[in-house]
Amino acid sequence: MYTATMRYSFKPEVFEVACGFWRNLVLEEAKKAPGLVRMQFLVAKPTALAIGTWEDKSYAEAFMRTGVFKRLLEHLVGLTAAEPKSELWELDSFWQSGS
Repeated sequence: MYTATMRYSFKPEVFEVACGFWRNLVLEEAKKAPGLVRMQFLVAKPTALAIGTWEDKSYAEAFMRTGVFKRLLEHLVGLTAAEPKSELWELDSFWQSGS
């Protein structure tokens, strides 16, 4: 599995609007993406953390090529306090209740 994260710092006064753009543009597109295992969006105003877990790195790369994040960034102009920060992760350990 392959996990990529994107950390967003939004301006507090537009936090809900910015989060709405992420949900409407990224999450809705991700639901249709091949190879997606899980997409999460964690919030702690004014910061948000998007976590995408994919079957393989190639699926994450294909999703990025759709231009979804370029479209998101166009909508976020003036709403961020800093540039979004991307991080890439490899699964080392995992536990889930019921598995």
